[in-house]
Amino acid sequence: MGLKVLLAFPFAIIPMLLFLYVVRRLDKYDPEPLWLMSFHFLWGALIAVSGAALMNGQVMEWFGVTGLTLQTATKEKAVLLVLAVAVIGPILEELLKASVFGISVGVREFNNVTDGIVYGSAVGFGFAASENLVYFIQNAMADEGWVQLVIYRTFFSAIMHALSSAIFAAFLGYGRFKYGDIPKHLAFYGIVPAILLHMGWNYFIFSTSYGLNVFGFIIVIVAFAGMCYAFARSMKYEHIFIREELSEEAKAGNIPEAYIELPFRDHETADEYMVALICSQIAFERITNRQLRTPHQIERSNRVLAALRQKIKSLPPLPGT
Repeated sequence: MGLKVLLAFPFAIIPMLLFLYVVRRLDKYDPEPLWLMSFHFLWGALIAVSGAALMNGQVMEWFGVTGLTLQTATKEKAVLLVLAVAVIGPILEELLKASVFGISVGVREFNNVTDGIVYGSAVGFGFAASENLVYFIQNAMADEGWVQLVIYRTFFSAIMHALSSAIFAAFLGYGRFKYGDIPKHLAFYGIVPAILLHMGWNYFIFSTSYGLNVFGFIIVIVAFAGMCYAFARSMKYEHIFIREELSEEAKAGNIPEAYIELPFRDHETADEYMVALICSQIAFERITNRQLRTPHQIERSNRVLAALRQKIKSLPPLPGT
């Protein structure tokens, strides 16, 4: 048991950090700041998980199903147990994970669908890290099945948590990009599929039927494929918007015309990569500038743009430009 308890920590935490690293790397045009991703990860790992443990425990106590399983519960209690685990639990957990965006949507770095997917994934992976740690330690005494538990919770349950939060946050990111101020109905449109995905996973995995168990894995695989498609589409549109913004910058004489394509190609030198990164930052800052509402925010954004333009001009011209 001792070895399994010790392994529970790295097995619960390291894969989540690796998953999050991959997600951040995929956001190649505008990598999100580490401090903000850490904030979302820790919110999921500490705030959301703690709230979920308290509330889910209270619900189980109210229903009188604490400590019961489908095998040990009476028929009436089994219905209440399923209701608590597969209906109320997902609602509470998704609302707690989503609550962080009441804070972070006001941060200037949160401005499109891709950002929503990245930050939503961070919350979900944080939640999964803490939840998995608890499950791995609780089941460390089991003679068999522990490895299978680690595998399915790492590659399916954790992915489900990241996907559900990413779905909700993607709707917020879409609202931020299109409207500036996020319409309330988009938050509703986002939270409903997030909760339904979580409910479907919990219900089918909680079932004692092997066929239904398999269906739970299929739900996560389909949702993952859908999110990959949404992420790819979002990156495609980012590509278009960056080119449009940089074309305007080139017309204004702020950057050489040859720099317009820099963010979209492989970089042979560190200088080329640095210039491409600054060009992407200029493009996204222009987009952010149009989303801002208060004079103070707009003035700050204008200063950021001016600083980025000056930085580009202070760098030596790249060969061939």
